[in-house]
Amino acid sequence: MKHIGIYTTSKLPNEVAMILSEANALAEIGHRVTVLTPIKYKNIRNLHKSVSITYLARAGIFSTAPLFTSFSDLGTCYSIWKQLNCRNSYRFVSQGLMLAEKLKQLEIQHLHCIFNQHDYYVSLLGSKCAKVSLSSFWGVSSYSSMGKSAQKLVDQCDLPLVELECQRLAADEHSLVLNRGLDISKYKPYERNKTTLHLVFIGNIVDESGLKVVLSALADLPSRFSIKLDIIGEGPIKKTLVNDLIRKRLNGKVHFLGNKSRKWILNKLPHYTAIVSPYCSNGSLAQVDNITYVKEAMASGLPVLTSNIAACKEITSSNTGMKCPPNSIAAMSNMLTAFMQLSTYHRHLLGQNARKYAEENFNVKHQSRALSRWIQAL
Repeated sequence: MKHIGIYTTSKLPNEVAMILSEANALAEIGHRVTVLTPIKYKNIRNLHKSVSITYLARAGIFSTAPLFTSFSDLGTCYSIWKQLNCRNSYRFVSQGLMLAEKLKQLEIQHLHCIFNQHDYYVSLLGSKCAKVSLSSFWGVSSYSSMGKSAQKLVDQCDLPLVELECQRLAADEHSLVLNRGLDISKYKPYERNKTTLHLVFIGNIVDESGLKVVLSALADLPSRFSIKLDIIGEGPIKKTLVNDLIRKRLNGKVHFLGNKSRKWILNKLPHYTAIVSPYCSNGSLAQVDNITYVKEAMASGLPVLTSNIAACKEITSSNTGMKCPPNSIAAMSNMLTAFMQLSTYHRHLLGQNARKYAEENFNVKHQSRALSRWIQAL
């Protein structure tokens, strides 16, 4: 089976953990996998024996000068540089050539990257110069905001992947939809018997998060309802929302916890009653940037309280939680009331369904089998 390289410059713990889970899953299928990165990751554990990490040197004039020797590579560099039309052309070209050299040295046959604009451009140049196939996973935030110039470069990708059907660009029909997966074995559902509702929101605190609607809905609920909300994250409207708590008499029910480490979140997540993520629209997903946490909450057995937008219909189902129309305080209030009035056992069933849905749709082992088949077919 093909030797697969995965290129990344990400420093985000959540992103790195998912990349390593995907690498392990591909290795279990039979691939040799090499993670190529200039970042010195610490405390990397539980890697499959067929997975290795190769650190790339920082691009410099003296380190990259010997690479500008092949006329065909120079032609490829010029072609992509012309399409990029950006000021940092030397940075992209030098890093791309260094990546190509490493691909040749390690005899990597396919390169995979998780899209951000810089990583994709470097991967495209490196794969073309090394003459290996390329796949790229276009996340919600990057794919929905992609411009026409980037679209031309996407057309050169051998295997473009997107996470949500609703985020696919109308002009790009050759991309394949594949959910990014989780190592389901790491998530252990927790038995919840308390009648108190303890909800959690995780993500960027922005207008698109729907938190203003949630707080207004909580303020409208009868005082006899015992419900709490923890908000994990930071963002530009946090100060405004904190100031609203006293005015709405929610300072005893709503707590802003700020940013928390990935380890802290995964330890605490199973103890909540449900995750609330009321996106305002499909476009909100890019700004809130918390799809992974929603998936992880489902894997931990938490029901999802969200909006009935198209994206949420893709990542949840009717029996994994509750949905309401976006941007409606009354609808949110009704949903919270309905969820509160469910029996403990009924809420437990919703959590079980969420876990089962995650096992069937977000299992990294299942997703990697599909990715492997497509890579082998290139």
